[in-house]
Amino acid sequence: MSKLNIKINGIRSLNPVVTLDGKKLKMKTNDFGNCYADVDVADGAELRIVCWDSILSPLWLIWEMISFVLSCFGIFALGRERLLRPVDLTIVLHPGENASALIKLLNGRGAEGPMAELECNFQAEMTENACIDIKTLKRRRTIALLVKIAAWVAIIGTAIAVAANIL
Repeated sequence: MSKLNIKINGIRSLNPVVTLDGKKLKMKTNDFGNCYADVDVADGAELRIVCWDSILSPLWLIWEMISFVLSCFGIFALGRERLLRPVDLTIVLHPGENASALIKLLNGRGAEGPMAELECNFQAEMTENACIDIKTLKRRRTIALLVKIAAWVAIIGTAIAVAANIL
């Protein structure tokens, strides 16, 4: 067993799920939105990082509308970083003494290419780092935007109708 310092940059508000050999890691976040953890690692351990957008969940439209209404119809909506493509990254680690790994998530910068870059002072193999392009993600974002626009039109139309009855 050796001590490993893991740092993940480029996350901001994506809330990744980080597992080491199938066990979820408790990651700490610094002021810049980067995650880090110090863990004991055996040789050949598998580190997996998964970031999925909430719009890929089965009840995505309900959650989008609840957040839309709770934010006063988008007026007070918190700007959250949206994934351009989902991240599913697997790294096989072979750490030595005083091992440290820096994983930079690129969040889909560029149409093709890797989702992350790995900088470490030991031997590691990135087994899964492909770009995943999901058409469902784009389609659902468009549907959510159209529903929100329709809600705004209904709100404005109702306000006009109420104002016309009062006058």
